[in-house]
Amino acid sequence: MITSPPKYDQDLREFLETQRGSLVMLSDDPLFVRTLRTTILKTLGVKADCLEVFQDPGSALKSVRDHLGGKVPSPVLVLADRLLRGLPTLDFLRGVKGAFSEARVLVMTQETSKEALSQLFEIGVDSVLTKPVSVDTLIEKMAGAIKPQGKLSQLVQEAKRLLDLGDTVKAKLISKAILKIKENSPVALMIMGDALLIEGKREEAIASYEQAHQGAALYLEPLKKLAGVHQGEDDDNYLHYLKKLDVISPLNTERKCEIGKVYVRKKEMDKADAYFGEAIANAQREASSYVEQVVAGIAESVAEASPAMAEKYYVKILDMKGDNLTKEDMATFNRLGIALRQQGKWKEAIENYKKALTVVPGDERVLYNMGLAYADGQQHRQAVDCYEQVLRTDPQFFRTAAVVAFNIASAYHLCKHVEAAKEFLKVALEIDPHHHGSKRLLAKIKAGG
Repeated sequence: MITSPPKYDQDLREFLETQRGSLVMLSDDPLFVRTLRTTILKTLGVKADCLEVFQDPGSALKSVRDHLGGKVPSPVLVLADRLLRGLPTLDFLRGVKGAFSEARVLVMTQETSKEALSQLFEIGVDSVLTKPVSVDTLIEKMAGAIKPQGKLSQLVQEAKRLLDLGDTVKAKLISKAILKIKENSPVALMIMGDALLIEGKREEAIASYEQAHQGAALYLEPLKKLAGVHQGEDDDNYLHYLKKLDVISPLNTERKCEIGKVYVRKKEMDKADAYFGEAIANAQREASSYVEQVVAGIAESVAEASPAMAEKYYVKILDMKGDNLTKEDMATFNRLGIALRQQGKWKEAIENYKKALTVVPGDERVLYNMGLAYADGQQHRQAVDCYEQVLRTDPQFFRTAAVVAFNIASAYHLCKHVEAAKEFLKVALEIDPHHHGSKRLLAKIKAGG
């Protein structure tokens, strides 16, 4: 049953049929491509041949250029995977937004960090969706990318159009209208600042940008404007705003290089060297993501058939990271722990989880898995200690699945905490009344075992 609001469907149909808009897709995900085709043809009922799918960024960029720069220009929505064959598509996204600001861009990703999201929005991406995604959400995200929803968004779009035409008077009027609707709106203050800057009123523009920044400390655009205003005029203020941007969006390699260059001009070579080092680390991280994905794919493909081989490749992934481990690596730690436990290497699994806890102290999933490893080694008191740490942080953790409640119950039972074990088993059977392990253990306890 289709439940997406009719307005979103209508906006997409208007874009694809009335405006003769095009969808240019850069993806190597056949399942998502199929979902998109089904959405267009069946859910929306659009008959126009409006979708082009590419696996080569250069070809996709050429298609965008052909649609927007042809004799009869047509609007374009670009749908791009964040990773293509394991490599980031950042250069492609920068190319699209740099050369064709009128193109709308929707980025598709499996998962991403706050820092990576900041980087995408800084490039100018209009929207991000996380896969897998329902048809309703896909329609909503696409509609939101091509057409701003709501009065304020439409006013902002109109003001930006006027600024492109150099009509600062009307743009400032719209800014004031937005500020009446939403007091201290950062976007409205940005529009006002842009208009004042075009008019040559530099100090007033800076004040407007500053006000926008004060109202939304994590909003990148005011900081970028403030940095730009001071570039070439005042290195101290320029550096001040560049560093603020770097804190919010630390994956911007070019900006780290620029900070380093400013420090060189200031003869502060140690600080310059530190930022240049971070820039290189960023670049290496982007390049190594492909290698990491390949190794992870190998490990997962052999995990069932050969835990020993999987162990080798999971260790390789962690070794590649060196001291740059983050919470994003917990999945690898947990998979390595499983591979070790499958081989009976419970002591090694525990050491693996201890290392993980140095990166994410108190992580419930890591502690739970450590408890399982202790149980494998018949160290049931230590297992209970791990589970109790988990439950202190998340008292409902044992309700995650029947097997989780059963595993915790088993450890408590073996430590002679019979009543606690019975409570966990009751929950396991509430979740899954047919869970055989829980039924057997509860029967054993009732029989005095």
